[in-house]
Amino acid sequence: MNFEEHYFKDGITEEMEKFFEERTARHIGLVQKYGQKIADLGEEFSELAEIVQQHDQSKLEEPERTPYVFVTWQYKCKDDGTEFNPPADIKEMMSKATEHHVKNNAHHPEFHSPQEVDLINREDRDKPPEEMVDATQMPSLAISEMVADWCAMSEEKGNTPMEWADKNVNVRWKFTEDQKNLIYDLMSKVWE
Repeated sequence: MNFEEHYFKDGITEEMEKFFEERTARHIGLVQKYGQKIADLGEEFSELAEIVQQHDQSKLEEPERTPYVFVTWQYKCKDDGTEFNPPADIKEMMSKATEHHVKNNAHHPEFHSPQEVDLINREDRDKPPEEMVDATQMPSLAISEMVADWCAMSEEKGNTPMEWADKNVNVRWKFTEDQKNLIYDLMSKVWE
């Protein structure tokens, strides 16, 4: 079955839509789980339990929802070893939605960066862009939600948040030494 035969509205199948909804709900639930663990660490993070109740809500509305159905499906296919090559216009839509998401959600380092362009690697959104993103202005509470997000992703993917941090801290995102220490400290305290 080729791409055109398999897709309906906006190129999205019912299977893709269902997978997006289930996976996104599962991810949000995991972020809330780790967010609560971090909130329980002390007063500095007590607000996090409430903040994570709104985690990734922008993915459920346009301009992010439709592109994120494709983004989520692309990850599923990659994990399954299945080929998925959306057309160039869909890839562009996916990149724009990702940029919108990271610039409008405080748990992403890009939200706090003074840089305006090239915050996402358009060829592989999991790899660093050409220039390291300045995250040095990211506050502790946003870092704590980011760590909850990384822990959730690691639980989903079957790896550890430390592996992700080792590949990205001060490689993809520039953090201060204090921020880096906070990231690793939080992970060590809440990762199962």
